[in-house]
Amino acid sequence: MAVLTEDAVIGYVCDYLAAQGWEIVSRAMPAQHGTDIVAVRGGIRLEAEAKGARSSKAHTARYGQPFNTAQVKVHVGEAVLKALRVVAAGQARAAIAFPVTPRNRAEVTAVQPALASLGITVFWVADDGTVTQDGPGSSKPHA
Repeated sequence: MAVLTEDAVIGYVCDYLAAQGWEIVSRAMPAQHGTDIVAVRGGIRLEAEAKGARSSKAHTARYGQPFNTAQVKVHVGEAVLKALRVVAAGQARAAIAFPVTPRNRAEVTAVQPALASLGITVFWVADDGTVTQDGPGSSKPHA
């Protein structure tokens, strides 16, 4: 099983959004700070924060290894916080993107009702690059 890096998640979500008619305004490159994905469609701006499922930094002790439960909690928390900031600013729709893993699913499912009530989209990326979404614009939510 391939374990997706953050850059792979960003790439697959950008491809998915482009196929849905979004124009990709910017995407973060590896090790770059800032908003991971900015896209526009029909006058709507979307800002997305993405996380991977493993370390892609060769200088770290856990390089190439899947993130543990504590790391997943931190990553989900960071992504949700960035999405909340986008919602609070009121200038764009917010989204978060994660690889489909049991740990990511568990953490996001625990807060999914709150995310949905705030209009935050969740993009799920499978190892084969297939992207599905929960929240605004999705045809059906995934539990």
